[in-house]
Amino acid sequence: MAAKRLLEVESKFLFNPSLVAVLQSNGGNPAFKRLEALKTHTFTDTYYDHRDILSKNGIWLRQRTTDASMMLEAKVRISGDFSRSTFDEITDWKDITAAIRPHLPEFSTKKKGFGLDLLAEYTTTRREFRADDKFAVVLDYIDFGHSVGEVELMSEDEKEAHREIDRFMARYPWFFMKGKAEGKLEAYFRVKSTDHST
Repeated sequence: MAAKRLLEVESKFLFNPSLVAVLQSNGGNPAFKRLEALKTHTFTDTYYDHRDILSKNGIWLRQRTTDASMMLEAKVRISGDFSRSTFDEITDWKDITAAIRPHLPEFSTKKKGFGLDLLAEYTTTRREFRADDKFAVVLDYIDFGHSVGEVELMSEDEKEAHREIDRFMARYPWFFMKGKAEGKLEAYFRVKSTDHST
């Protein structure tokens, strides 16, 4: 029997920038059981599509570039929306091609822009933490003035992972603000007034 794939299960959240220093010192009430500051780094995400065909099928083709590397990834939505979602993240080039070609036969890793159209591009500065020995907590500051947080968990069981994330966030309401958080792409389309359906 084939092993189940690990899925990225995530929930976005609003945060108050004035509380980031409290987060860093683990000085909130209640404090996290354990909090580890990992790294701060900057990267540029470039998304490609053609006539919205990929996004309409729940696929986001993303090239992530840093000073040191470039990674192509197909994020295939299993469930959810911009705020609360589960993705199968594909990074192997052959598997990416297998995921994209049935929808866009013109896709090619040898062509500029992979033979597709530029959908979105922005630069993010990300602060990463590991909380309670299990949860990735990331704070993203995007170059067009948006900020959003994410709690991420890699799991084979998306429903249980979402329940775990919900319980985790409910434990620390002083930092994880209630309200609908706007994802980066969603905010990009709004701020740039991009009608990406044409």
